[in-house]
Amino acid sequence: MSQYKFKSLLCPTESVTEEQLATDRKLLAFDRSIAHLNRRSFLSVLAAATAMTAISGGRPAYAQTTTPGITDVLNFALNLEYLEANFYLYASSGTGLSATDMGTGGVAVTGAPAKLTLDAPTMAVAQALAQDEKNHVELLRGAITTLGGTPIAQPAINLAAMGAITTQAQFLAAARQFTALGGSAYIGSAQLLVSNTSVLTTASQILGAEGQHAGALNYLCAVQGVTSPAIDAQDVPPSQTNYFTVDFVNALSPSRNTSQVLGVVYAVSKPTTTNPATGVTMGGFFPNGVNGTVKST
Repeated sequence: MSQYKFKSLLCPTESVTEEQLATDRKLLAFDRSIAHLNRRSFLSVLAAATAMTAISGGRPAYAQTTTPGITDVLNFALNLEYLEANFYLYASSGTGLSATDMGTGGVAVTGAPAKLTLDAPTMAVAQALAQDEKNHVELLRGAITTLGGTPIAQPAINLAAMGAITTQAQFLAAARQFTALGGSAYIGSAQLLVSNTSVLTTASQILGAEGQHAGALNYLCAVQGVTSPAIDAQDVPPSQTNYFTVDFVNALSPSRNTSQVLGVVYAVSKPTTTNPATGVTMGGFFPNGVNGTVKST
């Protein structure tokens, strides 16, 4: 009999073990207490936990047979932080990450947009996101080094993988998709943190920050009439009548594991399917694949 016999509280479409179900309950409890957490405690462990904004789920990935170590997880996250940081930086300033932030052997970005012409509210959001993601790159690289690991260098990134970004509407549509993916990856990663309650608490605070990013972008898309297509079957894009992009039945945000996250950035996930093809190691925004040990759908 399968051990995955309970319905997940975080992603009702997934079956989980009894232990994972208990973890879901803990995560929901942490989410309810997020308003009581203070900024000082957040900063004290941010370097170790920021990675969780962009990593995959604790449930077995479709092509992963072992649980990655902490530096493997952080390096996986760093790939995605490189992607987001460069996107927002180029859109808001016309330049990407510095050579230092890219790491030794980092590959230059292709398909990058020139600095976009954005209205004042949209530019303010773009600049704030650029600074946040740049900070995340630097924090992750420092955390990996502190833990005795080696931060991966920036891999080859093609920012025009889904088409060139030249307008405000295209920027908002793509930014909304990136943020939706990052938030769901953070939720999926939470089970990797249950052995460290301080980091798990901080991860709950990061979810609050990710929610603010998503809320701002959802609102801008909705009021400007921007269509931001679904990235997969779990995604609920915003509309002029729907600002909160959560599951319509349980009002929960999606949870994605490594395979599902890579399926989106490798451009093999479909808007009508939850799971991508297995064994894919490159494509889309990462034409040569991500760097590190976790790289296959």
